Amino acid sequence: MGDEGSRGGRRRGLVRQSGVTGVAAAAAVASGLVLDVAIAAALGADASSDAFFAAATIPLGIVAIVMVAANQALVPSIATWLTTLGAPETRSLVAAITNWTAIMGFAIAAAVALLAGPLIQLTAPGFDAPTAALATQALRLLILVAPLVMLAEVLRAHLNAHHHVVAPAAMNVVMNGVAAVVVVAAAEPDARVVAGAYVIGALAQLGYMVVMAWRTGWRWRPVLLRDHVEIAATARLVVRPTLGAGLNPLARIGEQMFVSFLPAGSLTIMRYGYRLVSAVGGAVMFRSVMVALLPRLTRATAAKREAQVRSLTSLGFRLITLLSVCLAAVLAVLAQPAVVALFRRGRFTASDTALLGVTLAVYALSVPGSGIQRALLAPFFAALDTRTPLRNTVYGVIANLALIPVLIPLFGRDERAIIAVALAYSVAQYVNVAHAWERLHRALAIRIEGAGRILVQAVVAGAASAAVMIGCRLVIDLGRIEGRWALLAVTALIGVVGVAVFAAITAGLALPDLRRLRGGDAQPT
Repeated sequence: MGDEGSRGGRRRGLVRQSGVTGVAAAAAVASGLVLDVAIAAALGADASSDAFFAAATIPLGIVAIVMVAANQALVPSIATWLTTLGAPETRSLVAAITNWTAIMGFAIAAAVALLAGPLIQLTAPGFDAPTAALATQALRLLILVAPLVMLAEVLRAHLNAHHHVVAPAAMNVVMNGVAAVVVVAAAEPDARVVAGAYVIGALAQLGYMVVMAWRTGWRWRPVLLRDHVEIAATARLVVRPTLGAGLNPLARIGEQMFVSFLPAGSLTIMRYGYRLVSAVGGAVMFRSVMVALLPRLTRATAAKREAQVRSLTSLGFRLITLLSVCLAAVLAVLAQPAVVALFRRGRFTASDTALLGVTLAVYALSVPGSGIQRALLAPFFAALDTRTPLRNTVYGVIANLALIPVLIPLFGRDERAIIAVALAYSVAQYVNVAHAWERLHRALAIRIEGAGRILVQAVVAGAASAAVMIGCRLVIDLGRIEGRWALLAVTALIGVVGVAVFAAITAGLALPDLRRLRGGDAQPT
C-alpha cells in the first residue's frame, strides 16, 4: 500500500510539475510570438527579412545545440553530483563549467564574426549580392547572442537539477520581451536593427538568470578544475548530445540552401512556420514534461530501480502522446485563422499570411512524432547513454534532407515549394520514432504495454476533435469576421472546443492510463 501511495505521489508530482512548467513555458512562447509578430510587421517577408533569418541560422543553431546539451547532459550530471558528491563540490563544478562555457562561447563568436561573409555565401548560395551583404552584417551582430545564451543555459541546468523549473522556464520572456520592445521602438528597422535587438535581449536574459541562480546558491568562482574527473567526464558526456543537436541546425542549413533560390520571402515564411511549431510543441508541451521527467528517471536509473524506470518511461510516453496528438489537431485546423489574426499587419501581406498558414498546418503533422521520440529517448539520457540519441538524430536528418529534393518538384519552383520542405521535416520525425522505439525494446528491454491502444485512441480522439473544429469553422465562417481581436477570440474558442472534445473522448474511452495521470492507480508498467 505504501509503495502504491509513493508511486501515485510520484506521478502526481510529475504531472503537477509538468503543468506548472508548462504554464511558465507558455508565457515564454507567448513572448516569442510577440517578438515574431513585431519582426514580421517591421520587415514583412522580403529580401531584408530573408537576410535576417539567414544570419540567424548559425547563432540560433548554436543556441539550440547548447539547450539540448544542457538539458540532456548537464541536468543529469549536476543532479548526479548533488547525490554523490554533495552540494559544496557541485557548486565548484558548476562554476568551472560556467567559466569554460564563457571561454568557448566567445571564442566561437569571434571566429564566426571573422568568417561571416563566406558563411553566408555557403549557407544561402541563392541570395543576390545586396541580400548576402545585409545578412553578413546582421550575422556579425547576432553571433554575440550565442555566448550570452550559452551562459544562461548553464545556469538553467543548475536550477533544473535543483528542481527549480518555473523561473528558468520563463527566462526567454525576458529576452523576447526586451528584443520586441527594441524592434517596435526602432524608427526604420532592418535586419541589422533586429539583430541588435536580439543581442540586447540576450544580455537582459543572462542578467535575469544570474539573479535567479544566485538566489539558489550559485556563485561565480575563478576556477577551471581542468584535472577534476567530473569535468572531464562531463566534457565527454556533452560531446554526443552536442553532435546530435548540431545535426538539426545542419538540417535547417540544408533547407536554407534550397530555399535561398526561391522567390524573396520564402525563407522568412519557412522560418516562421518552423519557429512556431517548435516553440509550441518543444517549449510548452515537450520540454515541460522532459524537465520534470528526466531528473526522476536519472535518479531511478542511478539507484537501479528498474520497475520505476519502466513506470516513468511509460508515464512520459502517455503524457506526450496525448498532448502531442491534441496539439497537432488544433494546429492543423486553426493555423490559417490564427496566423491571419496575429501576423496580418504592417509589411506582412495577405499572400504572406496565407502561405504561412498552409506551411504551419503541414508542420503540425510533425508534432506527435517530435514529442514521442523525446519520450522514448529519455531513458537513454537518464542512463547517460548519448550514442543512441545521436544515431537517432542522424537517421532523422538524413531522411529530412533526402526527402526535400524529391518533394520540391511536386509543388513547383515558386514560393509554394516551402510546403515540400515542411512535409519532408514532418515525415522525418517518424523515422526518429521508429528507431527510438526499436532501441528502447532491444537495448533497454523496456516495453510500454498498451502503447498501441494509447496511440489508436489518441488518434481517434484527435480526428474527432479536428472534425468538430472544422465544422465550427464552416458554420461560423471565420473569413467574414471583422476585427483582429474578434477573429483571435473566436479562433481560440474553437480551439478550446477541440481540446474539450479530445479530453471528453479520451476520458469516455476509460483510459486506465489517464486515470493514473489524475492520481489514481499507479502500478508500474
